[in-house]
Amino acid sequence: MFIERIQPIFANAEKEAISYRNNLWKEIEKSVSPEEGYSDLSGYADFVQEEAGEKYEMLSLMHYRNIGMWIECLCQVWEQQLYSFIIHEAKQEGIVYDPSDMKKGFPFVKEVFGMHQQVFDQMSSWDVINEMRLLVNVLKHAEGDSERKLRDLKPEYFTHDICGQKYDLMSRYHTSLLDSTLAIHEQDFIRYYEALIQFWKDLPERMYSVEEL
Repeated sequence: MFIERIQPIFANAEKEAISYRNNLWKEIEKSVSPEEGYSDLSGYADFVQEEAGEKYEMLSLMHYRNIGMWIECLCQVWEQQLYSFIIHEAKQEGIVYDPSDMKKGFPFVKEVFGMHQQVFDQMSSWDVINEMRLLVNVLKHAEGDSERKLRDLKPEYFTHDICGQKYDLMSRYHTSLLDSTLAIHEQDFIRYYEALIQFWKDLPERMYSVEEL
């Protein structure tokens, strides 16, 4: 649904900006009286170009934020699925976890799955999922520990090719949301989505703890 319905909304920023520019010109032409002459329109050229440029930048930024927001949502849905799955299965088996452990969040989830012979770090999908979780932290907090780790795993996220020159916009602007500083694309969302599907497929039908073996 993201690919079919949501992503297309901001997918054609350049086309929309050009259409906006053309419509703006038409409105200006209508507002200029025949007596003033066409030459008076030349004074609006800079204004129209500036407005169209701002429109393009706004749409491009929303396109970027839209991808980032849905990657974040994808990650959080998966983490909540894991937590809900654990609690449901524990209730079915009469298992009661310490509330203080449950409040640890994702570390608690990893520990429980590890206790049942499913070590996340050893799963085929984990490298991509771990990358996704780091990206989500970078989107939320910008620079920091997750950013440094993500740079090692995915340096291309931090490199923008602008007119043949390479730029690190994160280091320049120190933000992840105020500007389009990360080179993330629709294909990254798809890659993470497929990794999460693979995660669930790789789980055995039944999982046992060490005590049950």
